[in-house]
Amino acid sequence: MTSSTLGWSIGVLFRAWHEAATAALADFPHGARGHQILEFVAQDSLPTQVALAAHLGIDRTVLTYVIDDLVAEGVIERQADAADRRVRRLAITATGRRRLAMLDGKVAAAETQLLESLPAADRATLRAVLERAGEAIHRGDPGHDACRVVAEILEPRTAPRAAS
Repeated sequence: MTSSTLGWSIGVLFRAWHEAATAALADFPHGARGHQILEFVAQDSLPTQVALAAHLGIDRTVLTYVIDDLVAEGVIERQADAADRRVRRLAITATGRRRLAMLDGKVAAAETQLLESLPAADRATLRAVLERAGEAIHRGDPGHDACRVVAEILEPRTAPRAAS
């Protein structure tokens, strides 16, 4: 018998995602963690290591070693902050942009395969719900209500049923 609690479901999904992502990113330094760092550096305008550590919830001392490996890989570089030379900012390199596009494709294929048993609309809904809930929790939204987030996303799909 399986459990149908939210925690169990999230755990099963996360473990399966982690296995798929680990396999897809096996040739990249630090796998999924390295990929997340590269994504963040590509999206943010020269983030600091402190901002990156806070965003991803990675201990700053551990992050230093991961960044060292990504710099050695040639996908990111450290730059001195113009206003405070003690501060290091991170920038994605041209090689990093090419690698990120390739890695994103691998992760997307792994995610598609992982969720292939769900209809496309359900996959899109699952992704939207998880992204919105994760973002709200991450930013510490005091009005965060995961159930409200789900209801807002599903409302257009359930509204016609309620009317009939």
